[in-house]
Amino acid sequence: MCCPVARFLLLAGVAGLVLFGGLSCRPTAPDVFGKVPPFELTERSGQSISDATLRGKVWIASFVFTRCTGPCPQVTATMARLQKELNLARRNDLRLVTFTVDPERDQPKELQDYARHFQADAEKWLFLTGKKEDIHRLLIEGFKVGVREKPAGERKPGDEFDHSTHLVVVDRDGNIRSYFWGLVPTDGGAAGEYVFEEDMRKLRETVRQLSLGPIDFPLLNASLNAAAGVLLILGYLAVKRRRIALHKASMLTALVVSGLFLACYLYYHLAIQHGRPTHFSERAPEAPSWVRTIYYVILDSHIVLAAIVVPVALYVSYLGLRNRIERHVRLARWLLPVWLYVSVTGVVVYWMLYRLYPSP
Repeated sequence: MCCPVARFLLLAGVAGLVLFGGLSCRPTAPDVFGKVPPFELTERSGQSISDATLRGKVWIASFVFTRCTGPCPQVTATMARLQKELNLARRNDLRLVTFTVDPERDQPKELQDYARHFQADAEKWLFLTGKKEDIHRLLIEGFKVGVREKPAGERKPGDEFDHSTHLVVVDRDGNIRSYFWGLVPTDGGAAGEYVFEEDMRKLRETVRQLSLGPIDFPLLNASLNAAAGVLLILGYLAVKRRRIALHKASMLTALVVSGLFLACYLYYHLAIQHGRPTHFSERAPEAPSWVRTIYYVILDSHIVLAAIVVPVALYVSYLGLRNRIERHVRLARWLLPVWLYVSVTGVVVYWMLYRLYPSP
């Protein structure tokens, strides 16, 4: 029979293989459409903001002017909606950035009044002005979006500029990752509303992926659940064959892996998600209602049983280590299927939430 260290290394290797298999299936990151060139502009507070200021943040850019009577108020209303939906006030890794295309009129005072109207967070939602030629060049050559000042014969009050109404998502390194609708497409109606809402869902998902950094915590958590499930089955098979030492090593390793899952789960939801839950209806709005019902039944049972498993697993492990075998076995017969159910449903919840209806 192999020594305890060898057993531990073997079981750690099994868990590592399961984790590697799960993490290697990480969804593909959004494409890169170019890099935002260096710029230095003035924020409504009077503070100088540059591309370097935003480095290390994921940010969403929009392009408007304050006296606009056309699409600008709708675009800014979409940004205000994102401020709420992305829980901007509680996040330090995300910014909204609005560029005025009419900087000669939109000085800091005008931008302050405009931002106040949309209840923009003074720290997290930036409004930038500067020289008109610098901003227009930045939009055309940097963001690859259109902007032009209309000739005198075409201008009307509030309609002095043609410019893009798209929102642009930029990653931590200043790379442009995606373009999204800033308002309902001009065809309007139910079809236009659907396209816009679908784009909002994709935007939130893009921001989520970019905010994860090098670790995809939902995938990591699912992989930890899968590893714990494999170790539980190994432990069960070992005790059935009277391989008590291997059983003990398997179950204790499963306990460690489950503890690591709990730590990663809490860190992701508290530190990265800032307490905001991920709703199935946001991830999969096209899913039938019966699928949504099944998801919440599985999720609720997973959460409730996981809360029970943690203290019971610690107690049963304590009984085994103290050699109180009779009581250990009696409780373990109930604990094992529940613990295995929690591990398996952890993977199922991830699959239903992130893979059953993947973002195009």
